Amino acid sequence: MWNYRIIKRQVEGQADQYGLFEVFYNDEGKISAHAEEPEVVGESPQDILDSLQIMLSDTKKHFDAFYPPKPNDKILEYGKIEFKPLYDEETTEDLSGLFEDFLNNEGKEESHENN
Repeated sequence: MWNYRIIKRQVEGQADQYGLFEVFYNDEGKISAHAEEPEVVGESPQDILDSLQIMLSDTKKHFDAFYPPKPNDKILEYGKIEFKPLYDEETTEDLSGLFEDFLNNEGKEESHENN
């Protein structure tokens, strides 16, 4: 038998982490193992639940009917996805100068405020 269980991890120097793990049981119903890596991670059990609700909602968008399942044409094929740039490189180049100006002016404003 197996199911999914939320397991809290304590990492030294960091906030607690929660993960949704597959957990396996022996014939007596006692935990005998769990997956090495979680299926979903979050900062709290509620965070995991929220993520799963979003995932289920997004999954339902790939079906014209959910019961019985009738997939639609929104399902992507692995290896055939045409990736586009995450951002416009020209815009990023224009903004880099603004960021430098901001940093330079930030220091001037702080020294002016201290006078």
